[in-house]
Amino acid sequence: MRNHFWWLALAGLLGCATPAVVFVSPQYRPGRVQRVAVQGFGDAAGHPGSGAAMADIFEKYLFNLHYTIVDPSQADRDAVVTGSLSEMNEASEQTVMVDIPQEVTEPVYQDVTFQTRHGGVRTVTRQVGTQTTMTSQTVPQTEMLPARVGVSVRLIDAKGGELLWSGSATADGRDGSSAADAAASKIVSALQKKVDEKSAAK
Repeated sequence: MRNHFWWLALAGLLGCATPAVVFVSPQYRPGRVQRVAVQGFGDAAGHPGSGAAMADIFEKYLFNLHYTIVDPSQADRDAVVTGSLSEMNEASEQTVMVDIPQEVTEPVYQDVTFQTRHGGVRTVTRQVGTQTTMTSQTVPQTEMLPARVGVSVRLIDAKGGELLWSGSATADGRDGSSAADAAASKIVSALQKKVDEKSAAK
């Protein structure tokens, strides 16, 4: 049940994630590049094999840009997609100290003096009300940190060596794989928007 609640909270964080940053060269012409070869991505520090996994994830999104994926052995005749992972952190727990506000209500007493039936004077202490004060208690609390992946990708013309487009994004997810998938999706969606704008501007 606890996992259910922290994922509800995480959904709010994911909605506030930063957008992808993309660049499309003025020389890039939508439709001119139709065949691309995906080469190996650089691994994230301390995560051997993460680059190859990221390349596989990113490759499936390239179809959204209407590319035909070819074998890397044909890279010298086509455009090449390559990239690197700048960050990769798995989901984890951390304990933080949290101040919990509390209300403390205490009785208020007052000395009351009155005359007795026999003419004497008597003083008694009576409760005349209550007083509420705010205090706080510091308690340990466990919070979940989502998995996070940062990736940068670029498309290079294999013949002329020109940078045709580039993109970078950081995304969170339930695990490393879902975070990588989200980062790839963000980059390609932003690139698709830029390419569509270029096509509409013609």
